[in-house]
Amino acid sequence: MQTKTKKVVIDGSCIKSTKFNGAQRYALEILRELDKLVPRGKYELLIRREYKDLLCLCNIKKVEIEAKNKLIWGVKVLFYLVKNNALYIHFTNGFTLWRKSIITLHDIYAFYGMYNNTWLYNIKAKCKVIIDAIVAMHIVTVSEFSKQTMLDKLPLKPEKISVIYNGWQHLENIESDEQILERENLHAQSYYFFLGRLVNNKNIKWIYNVADRNPNDYFVIAGALYNEKFDFYMGKNQNIVYTGFINDGEMKALYQKCKAFLFPSLMEGFGIPPMEALYNGAPIIISNTSSLPEIYEDSAHYIDPMKYDYCLDDLLNEPVASPEKILSKYSWEKSAKQWYELIEGYTN
Repeated sequence: MQTKTKKVVIDGSCIKSTKFNGAQRYALEILRELDKLVPRGKYELLIRREYKDLLCLCNIKKVEIEAKNKLIWGVKVLFYLVKNNALYIHFTNGFTLWRKSIITLHDIYAFYGMYNNTWLYNIKAKCKVIIDAIVAMHIVTVSEFSKQTMLDKLPLKPEKISVIYNGWQHLENIESDEQILERENLHAQSYYFFLGRLVNNKNIKWIYNVADRNPNDYFVIAGALYNEKFDFYMGKNQNIVYTGFINDGEMKALYQKCKAFLFPSLMEGFGIPPMEALYNGAPIIISNTSSLPEIYEDSAHYIDPMKYDYCLDDLLNEPVASPEKILSKYSWEKSAKQWYELIEGYTN
């Protein structure tokens, strides 16, 4: 693991707005915790000027990069890496720009047909992660399930890939904003809640089918449209409320007041929302597939994501374990320490 590299350069291209997905959440929270551990002068974050104030750092130096598109960004970052002979770190499915790289792959859904994209997009996605596996010095992923899928599909040896989990502590200091309940005409314990990007692997059709079978229950769907359009379903069910994108305060309020949180995903690399729900006291009804049983163990009510004939009240009557074991197992602090040890192993 020895290399002459002394400087660590982190790609901050994922820091670009307050609206972000799970991979971007991972990057932001790992950066915040990593900043508490690293020595000054060794770690740098490359970031666009217009977004540099979105993240407050003390020990990681921010370096501004001007780039109009991804191609220009990649070229400028590569030149910077070569000039400084730096170790390159990317937390959000980034492209391996050169050999001295540690790249995070949250998932390889393209190999499993989980996104409803064009054949060209899927080929590009597959080629990208194959290149990552061959070129990068090390790969990080977020669950043992994801690690195994990568060992199955990519030219990777087990010692070249590490599992560093997500956390949930980003919600601890967020104030609940219950105005969203009034705005959407919702009452406490009267609705089921789903949060996530509206993409194929999230299996949003499960909620529409279950809503048809449970007409006396309300279902709240929150999340931004991404890649797929769900206009076909919109308005089909009178007991579904679609909020669109919500901020952390609104999200926290919906978690705290829901009857249960629903997460019927077909495939997840980790799945942060159910953990956020557990922290906020909501029961979780989740799929029995991919990484979810690994992460949530016996703290969840499990469903087959391909079956719709469920009575949700009956599911919630089934006993589950306290979430304390799960919540104590995962934290951004623990994950940042693992990242720090991994990076230092390649730079000392």
